[in-house]
Amino acid sequence: MQNNQDESVKVDEIANLLARVKPVEVYAHEEALATILIQKALENAQVTSTAPGISLAAAFDLIVAAEYYGKLTNKGWLYCPIDNSPLLIYPYTNTCPRCTLQGNFLFHQANKPPSGTIGKTTSRLLCVFLKHLFKINSQDLEIYHGIEPIDVIVYDSKENIVLLSEVKAAPLTTLPLAVPVEIQTELGDEGELLSRSHSPIDNSFISASNLYIILPKIENDVYKYELINLGIKGNNKSSVWVYEQMGAAFNDDNQLFYRYFQFWSMAFSAYNKAARGRGNFPEPVYWLTNACGQPIPRPENWPQRRSGEGYESISDSKSSVGMDRTDDIKKGIYQVLKIAASQKPKHSKISVKTAILSNIHAVRHYNDYLLELQDIVWTIDETGQAKTVADLPADKEIFNLFDGIITFTESHIRDEWIKQKFRF
Repeated sequence: MQNNQDESVKVDEIANLLARVKPVEVYAHEEALATILIQKALENAQVTSTAPGISLAAAFDLIVAAEYYGKLTNKGWLYCPIDNSPLLIYPYTNTCPRCTLQGNFLFHQANKPPSGTIGKTTSRLLCVFLKHLFKINSQDLEIYHGIEPIDVIVYDSKENIVLLSEVKAAPLTTLPLAVPVEIQTELGDEGELLSRSHSPIDNSFISASNLYIILPKIENDVYKYELINLGIKGNNKSSVWVYEQMGAAFNDDNQLFYRYFQFWSMAFSAYNKAARGRGNFPEPVYWLTNACGQPIPRPENWPQRRSGEGYESISDSKSSVGMDRTDDIKKGIYQVLKIAASQKPKHSKISVKTAILSNIHAVRHYNDYLLELQDIVWTIDETGQAKTVADLPADKEIFNLFDGIITFTESHIRDEWIKQKFRF
């Protein structure tokens, strides 16, 4: 009788967890842009006969870019005079993007946000995307901010299921910004008037500058680009203006997402090929992707690292795509196991699932770090004596290490509820 009483008064720790967490709040400008981008992505998937998840991954890069563009500064610009169409360029990798498309590497410090803020930004924006996808797919799911060590919680109140997740997300690429300018000049050693060459420069007039996104394209096997008009920033101090401008650009031009997707899919293909070691000289578009490494071939004047040995990267492994950073993968594996071991065996009427969430799967490192672990199941043996399954009680519950490794581009899922809810 005493045992039954003890069982009845046990605290439902999962329900208690849900009572303490806060919903992910989606702001109006985020919802508006996500709505447009997701709609364009799903339409593009039909037009191109490709998996919807690939277009969604491409669209996710755009909403992350909007957040990055909202942090535009006067410093960090590059003057590029080539093709008789001088531009001030605001790059997100350590090179001039226009020259890179022509096969020339000119170093310039990137404007990537601090690494400590990228994870928080991408994790939140992935939730914005998921929340809208759940809505349009008529999935009645709630998304909450987690409590350490849990990043994000997805709750299905109808089926009484909770997904506790570790989130590792980062864009494949962030397109550079540009401002057309007149030819810049300087005085030579003899006092003669010279056209200025590539050089760092401040943009003292970003509030009044007409800003453009540089969108690469390929014509007759030659890389070129078009400029996508974002309008004038004005005195806006928040990132709302660029969300609105990007939304208008993609909403007003029905072919823009398709053209963007052509670039993104080429970049994703180049990233895949490089990850598999195919070809010694990656195509130019590869050098606009994150974690692309040092230029090949490296120019003689390419700078050495400011700290440590070796040479600067165009983009280093700290900026790895999706969940493809090795440190993130290793931490993600541990966090999922930690979350599961501390939450799944709990007394609760709510069923617990665990997963890693990302925008892009671990293209480079999946086989090395996740393939051999993806189908592991586990349990807790209090006796410390079990050697085989037969040594465990017949009713001993076992758990998946990963109920799901869930991304837009490629997922490995061992749970039917996750398969139903996360259809990309």
